[in-house]
Amino acid sequence: MQKGLLLFVSVFISVQLVAQVRVNAPGKFLVEQLRNMEPGEAIPAHWVQDYDLVKISGAYHIGVLAMVDEELIDDAHLESLGAINRTQAGNIWTFRVPVLNVVSFLQNPGLLQVEIAEPVAPFLDENIPSARVDSVHLGLGGLQQAYKGEGVVVAVIDWGFDYTHPVFYDENLENYRLVRAWDQNKLDGTPPAGYDFGAEYIEQDLLIAQHDTDYVFGPGTHGTHVAGIAGGAGGGPDAVFSLGPNPEARIMGAAPESDLIFISLRRDAPSLIDGFNYIKNYAESVGKPFVVNMSFGSHLGPHDGNDLKNVGIDNLQGPGRIFVGSAGNNGTGNFHLDRDFASNPDTLMTVVNIHGSSDWGQTLSMWGSENSSFSASVRLVNSADETIFQTPFYHTALEPQINDFFLVGNDSLYIRVQSTAAFTTNDKPNIRLEVRNTSNLKIVLIAASNDSHLHIWSNARMQNRYTNWGSNLTSNYPGAVAGNTEYAPGEPAGCGKHVITVGAYRAERVFPNGTVLYGALAGFSSRGPTVDGRVKPDITSGGVDVWSAVNSFTTAGQLAVEVDGNTYEFSRFDGTSMSGPLVAGIVALMLDANPQLTSLEAREILRSTARLDQHTGDIGPEGTLDWGWGKAHALAAVLASEIVSSVPEKEVDAELFSAWPNPTTDVINIAISQQAQGQVWVNIFDMSGKLEHSTSFNQGGEFFTVPVGHLPAGMYLIRVDTDKQTSFRRVVVSR
Repeated sequence: MQKGLLLFVSVFISVQLVAQVRVNAPGKFLVEQLRNMEPGEAIPAHWVQDYDLVKISGAYHIGVLAMVDEELIDDAHLESLGAINRTQAGNIWTFRVPVLNVVSFLQNPGLLQVEIAEPVAPFLDENIPSARVDSVHLGLGGLQQAYKGEGVVVAVIDWGFDYTHPVFYDENLENYRLVRAWDQNKLDGTPPAGYDFGAEYIEQDLLIAQHDTDYVFGPGTHGTHVAGIAGGAGGGPDAVFSLGPNPEARIMGAAPESDLIFISLRRDAPSLIDGFNYIKNYAESVGKPFVVNMSFGSHLGPHDGNDLKNVGIDNLQGPGRIFVGSAGNNGTGNFHLDRDFASNPDTLMTVVNIHGSSDWGQTLSMWGSENSSFSASVRLVNSADETIFQTPFYHTALEPQINDFFLVGNDSLYIRVQSTAAFTTNDKPNIRLEVRNTSNLKIVLIAASNDSHLHIWSNARMQNRYTNWGSNLTSNYPGAVAGNTEYAPGEPAGCGKHVITVGAYRAERVFPNGTVLYGALAGFSSRGPTVDGRVKPDITSGGVDVWSAVNSFTTAGQLAVEVDGNTYEFSRFDGTSMSGPLVAGIVALMLDANPQLTSLEAREILRSTARLDQHTGDIGPEGTLDWGWGKAHALAAVLASEIVSSVPEKEVDAELFSAWPNPTTDVINIAISQQAQGQVWVNIFDMSGKLEHSTSFNQGGEFFTVPVGHLPAGMYLIRVDTDKQTSFRRVVVSR
């Protein structure tokens, strides 16, 4: 039934680019908009915000993230177009391209894959003892020394920074620890060397600037709160508060002696890679290791670690270069749905619900399996489930780029379709379908395929930006299927192959009488896996009712301290945005103990030393999709980092051995992988670093039993090494 329906505008375009470059769906959409412009026509004013354009030398430029073939890049062609390359992270390069020259830019023979207009958005007291960070600060538990992050750079990429907050000084307010900031959104000021946008502030200049630019997210405090958790130093001797059972608490970060870098991120992906490169260049210039915290993300990509942002991280990580990120806050929303059409060929239907906070509509990000195709359509139905209108089926093989606007009675339906047949890094088809419905009619998404395993994520679309706010997919229509909470970690932090991904729990509170409250997983914490089957998150830490600093220029806090006549405040927030930076700070402590740790080594140490309790239950070597490998245990992780500091650089292989039972009372069974080559060494340490057992074998495939009944109850670390590999496991001996 299409009674009362008037088709107002319908544009269907199948994109064929002359060059062999593969362009993401929003990029194809932009290309067609550019091709439809009249010669000499000015770009629409709303593009400045829609595409996060930056004006360079009087012309608006758009950010481009590209995978390139360095031997084929035509530098003269780039120069003729005014295209600026500022970061080269292996084969992942960033560009600023005059927006009117984008079509010509895409003809460069060295471009393999291009992403344009890929955005990110932020994820919105007892933590320190719960994670055993306080023990590391005091040098307890057999540590060689106390660690507070000295000599390590902690970089926070976010929005809403108060550069003046006293938590960014040392504990006695004598030394300012914020060494650099790059406000990528500032329209005036001096950019960092080699870049053409934003403003760089160095040390004391930050106190003059005071805070970063209010951008598309409005005045905020997210970055200040996150940075305080990772590297805050308490706010001075007078910042003492009564918090729960502790009448004289200080709101400390995990790495209070670290150097700090803050980057206020533009929304586009190339600015993120530029930020990573800026951090790397600074850390190299001062000879220090660094850890980057990412409390932001999106659900627009393939969720398999193969989007270009993650490839950029893969290229930039290395010894002393570690990336940590939040899993996301979609643990309670059924915003994901998948169907393997090869085993279930029936047409898939689900009801799309508009997020209550959305001022525009919904974005449906749909990704199929490699070398497949699928199609999708939107149906509007009334309260009797009668079809009032249905769009055509949009097929990925045709790569449609569509703007459709329909009138349904006196109401409107706006459909935007952006599609690619195959993404370069994984050969997967995708459709990004944006829908706005001003009527009371129900929105039904319909998908069909002969061969694809399709994944769908539904998120709120604001007027001027994408979000990571998941919205339920429901079954309140005949034949419709409800969504689920799986595959929920966002990108890039939740899916990266070289990123430590952090979930959230409510930190335990211990009262003077010994009573322990809380400790359960936070309901909002996103659970895995990734689409390619990896377990995420890797680890959890406290993310509920977390005290930290807030931006004194925009936010009224719940607690305050006076410093030099100014008031600075603290508040409690919830979210994996809070649990991620705590682990980033713990990694800074690990780098303080062992500056050459890699992301894979740090991740394996955190997993193998994770704390288990009645809330986590027993977690085996394969991890779980909600807790990862357990709760971050800073003391054990830093101890392990000290031990590993004597090990030559090796590849971390989580499958090198298995150990059971865990917990145990009398014996540990250890099985060495058949794949282990050459000599194999097995060492068991207590958490003071004392060697309790040592064995070696001439080859892999060995199985043996170690008696531990004589050892004191507690946590022990098993380390297995070959000439080229190393691996760790935490085991608990109980009585």
